[in-house]
Amino acid sequence: MEKTKSGPIWSVIEYARRAVTPFVINLMFGMTMFACAAIKNDEARIILSYLLLVLTYIASFVLIRTMGENAYKMKVAGERKRKGQPLGLTDSKDAYWPAKEYRGYKGFVIGAVVSLIPIVFIVIDAAAGVSGVRVACAMLAGWAFFPPVVISTSANILFSLIPCAIQIVVAGVAYIMGGNKEKLRQFALEQREADVSKAKGEKKR
Repeated sequence: MEKTKSGPIWSVIEYARRAVTPFVINLMFGMTMFACAAIKNDEARIILSYLLLVLTYIASFVLIRTMGENAYKMKVAGERKRKGQPLGLTDSKDAYWPAKEYRGYKGFVIGAVVSLIPIVFIVIDAAAGVSGVRVACAMLAGWAFFPPVVISTSANILFSLIPCAIQIVVAGVAYIMGGNKEKLRQFALEQREADVSKAKGEKKR
């Protein structure tokens, strides 16, 4: 059973699973931007759109940082498993999956998966100008579509790749920071355990 959760297919499934929640969060912020596009006042429309974009990144950052923390816990569990030690996972939902282990690049991949739909729409529109693509992009990925459009309705659609690139960077940095946070926590636990063991040893003497 464990082996079925360690191949490339399970890695793809894990990336998709991790990307679902941030994608939904981005979708909701994007739909709010879509509604804000109806505001007549240019300054208010631009300010609200970029405020929502910043909030989108903050929400993604917090969420994906937590993913990094959990992934590092899974990495520690994997190291213990390979040494024949107890995994140290206390919750049934934390069942060990090799595909869930922390790797520094995974945050960037998750960010890319979150940005995949707007990137596809943007490329299709830029390459072929297919009717309806912009509307679909505005509805499903308004967080990427609207930032350049609210400044100028004639802006090149390729400028919408910039929010996507920022999303990928934010996701990658957040994941790494989460992993580093958990790494420090694990180090502190190991030091505490070592101190306790040392104190017990001294008492026996």
